[in-house]
Amino acid sequence: MEANCPHKFSRLNGVSMTVSVRILHAGHGDCIFISHQSDGKTFNLLVDGGPAATFGSLYGYPSPLRLLLEELKETGQMIDLAVLSHVDDDHIGGFLEAFSHDDYLPSMVREVWFNSYKLISKENGAADDDKNHVEGISSSDTKTSITQGVTLEEKLSGVNWWQKVIRNDLPVIIRGGVEFTILSPSAECLGKLQKKWIREAGSDVKKTARGQTDYHISVADLICNDKFVKDTSVPNGSSIAFILRAEEKNIVLLGDAFANTVSEKLLDLGYSEQNPLVAEIVKVSHHGSKKNTSSELLNLIRSERFVISTDGSIFGHPDKRAVARILKNNEENNIFFNYGSVINGLLLSDEEEYMSRLHVFPSEMVL
Repeated sequence: MEANCPHKFSRLNGVSMTVSVRILHAGHGDCIFISHQSDGKTFNLLVDGGPAATFGSLYGYPSPLRLLLEELKETGQMIDLAVLSHVDDDHIGGFLEAFSHDDYLPSMVREVWFNSYKLISKENGAADDDKNHVEGISSSDTKTSITQGVTLEEKLSGVNWWQKVIRNDLPVIIRGGVEFTILSPSAECLGKLQKKWIREAGSDVKKTARGQTDYHISVADLICNDKFVKDTSVPNGSSIAFILRAEEKNIVLLGDAFANTVSEKLLDLGYSEQNPLVAEIVKVSHHGSKKNTSSELLNLIRSERFVISTDGSIFGHPDKRAVARILKNNEENNIFFNYGSVINGLLLSDEEEYMSRLHVFPSEMVL
């Protein structure tokens, strides 16, 4: 597709403009970097940090997030905005590592968006009840999501952390000439997070992909009598998701957000099946989970590029049922994976008709 060309650029009113997107190799997690350049000015956005290994250590071979930050440092660039979508380990782990070293995010980031427990409690006028911090945690793993969230709060004490809860009843937010329309979370979902923080799953119940997938079922059979069962994970429901609009281009980043929360917000914004949101890129929610991508949501969005971020190593993501919904929704839909290995074995031998619509996301896509 033409969008893979690293030298494409747009012109609006005679001003050169580029938007580049990188979906970093973050294992089973998310780590996304978007750079908007217009009229000689640059706005750099980092969304999530993947698990800890995405940053790695300061010794040995550097991992993708550390490599990105070092590249920016060498050219004198900053992260203008860093957004942590929610506190699950596969999103917050790399953030924590990068904020643990003064030469990296502490000195490179200009602003942070993070819906911490204390911030939510403060805005809701509720007491900061430590008992809620541990209720419902299902894992013996000491690196639970809430523990990481509390640790990140501490590390952000000297950083320009926007002391406002990010939720989908806010007006459009503008940063560096880029517009953010918040799609998730809702006030209701944040209220549930305040009352009970739960990690999506303990390390003892994580499942490897190949033994637990639905890849042996055909696309046709998955679509036949398809019934959507929604996600109920409290942390996922709190996930920040938004439309990023740079000049005339829309990029939709869904984090691990609930499909119904996003659908309801899109309807509120005036989008419909007859008037869908047109986007250059849609980062599919929750690594392609069937519980986070509904046909209702897909009917409200038109895009030729749906992106799934995962190496397929945990939880059986992506679910082929979610992939099937995207493919069947519109024949113009293409799906990009940041790990080419995920494509292998996804389709059956008699489903070659769909193979031309599955792609490996390039190291950088310039819009």
